Amino acid sequence: MKVLLIANYEPDGQTSMLAFKRVLERELPRIGCELRVISPPSRVLRGGYTSRRKKWLGYIDKFILFLPYLARHVRWADVVHVADHSNGMYIPRVKAKPNVITCHDVIAVQAAKGLVDGWNVGWTGRLFQRLIVKGMASADLIACVSELTRREVLAMGFADERKVTTVLNGLNDDFSPVPPDEAQRLVAHMGISVQDKFLLHVGWDMDRKNRRGVLEAFIALQERAAAAGVAPVLNRLLFVGPELSAESARLAQEHGVADKIRTVQNISHEELRAIYSSATALLFPSLQEGFGWPIIEAQACGCPVFTSNFAPMSEIGGDGAVYVDPADATAMAAAIEQAAPRLGEMRRLGLENAAHYTSTQMAANYVAAYQRAIGERATQPRSKPLP
Repeated sequence: MKVLLIANYEPDGQTSMLAFKRVLERELPRIGCELRVISPPSRVLRGGYTSRRKKWLGYIDKFILFLPYLARHVRWADVVHVADHSNGMYIPRVKAKPNVITCHDVIAVQAAKGLVDGWNVGWTGRLFQRLIVKGMASADLIACVSELTRREVLAMGFADERKVTTVLNGLNDDFSPVPPDEAQRLVAHMGISVQDKFLLHVGWDMDRKNRRGVLEAFIALQERAAAAGVAPVLNRLLFVGPELSAESARLAQEHGVADKIRTVQNISHEELRAIYSSATALLFPSLQEGFGWPIIEAQACGCPVFTSNFAPMSEIGGDGAVYVDPADATAMAAAIEQAAPRLGEMRRLGLENAAHYTSTQMAANYVAAYQRAIGERATQPRSKPLP
């Protein structure tokens, strides 16, 4: 089977989408697919630009200059896979061949419809999302990365149920426990130790990622322990992601925990594995996700997970996670304290849960989706040529 995978524009810096591409790029050839991976080259967008100008120059690269190159490769393929729904505008350009598009979430579409608090979308953004939805809806098959995303695609009426399926994400790299001695070597320069009892968060500083909630829960842990006259369950907080916002930094300073907090960026995969393996727990109280990769990444490294008590987090974390109300920092702190005696059991159950999310299984499920798209296209009546 000849598979053409259309990946994301690298200058956009979408880390998770680049990781998604790498999984399929690695795994599909292993199970017998002849694979070509293409993405828009950066031709117009060169050098430093303001964010607004960068966006529009990127559009020229992605949606004008890339199209002739795309057309040449489509002729080669048996099936075309658009790896990200945000590139739904490519679907009309690949309709000559059976096609699949992956929908990772509908959050931006919801924001464009005014359904996400605090996310204001301009008229160009609303137009862009309408074009994305129109293109995605015309695909032969929409593969959603979680059951929640599938339910939301159907609820928003993007496509008929027969054209929407679920292909769960798998781990996007080798995530497994790192021995303590090796982990210490990898994390020492970050100002943390494997002996620290540290709480971990992995993710960007976006409202829906709820980093403020993580900070408030950590503060609550310190204050509850002080009031009870006992040592806190966790005495350090590590953010893998951007520096704290000015508001969060002030909050940490006001509560006397600023010296207990670290942020790290631009770390290697091995360093991330070491962090997961060394953390006492991951707190991932996201308010909205399409899947939630850090949940299974942490579990695969033996890190207990506390995450939001609604889908998709509650679907992905399995029996190994503890589910919390992400809007209640005090309740999150209490849940961590109550679970402290059974962190070992959480590690075991988490490892078992993460084993269900292999990249090999993900690739095999995509091959089944490709075969479905090819088979259904073959059964469609062909239009008669004009006389």
